[in-house]
Amino acid sequence: MKLTEVGLRKILRKMIREEETAYQKFFQKALSKFGVKSPADMDDEKKKEFFDYVDKNWAGAEETD
Repeated sequence: MKLTEVGLRKILRKMIREEETAYQKFFQKALSKFGVKSPADMDDEKKKEFFDYVDKNWAGAEETD
């Protein structure tokens, strides 16, 4: 089976959508864990704690440090 440029683009778009969806679900669970609906609902200290938590616990497909 020969992989065409169009076929490869479709595969990549699907992978990106799946990664974005997984991140969105993770992010919503993190918001719930912190008892808010949005980062805007947090003061600066809590917001830093929240994003530190997200950075530490999200392991995306292309995640690098």
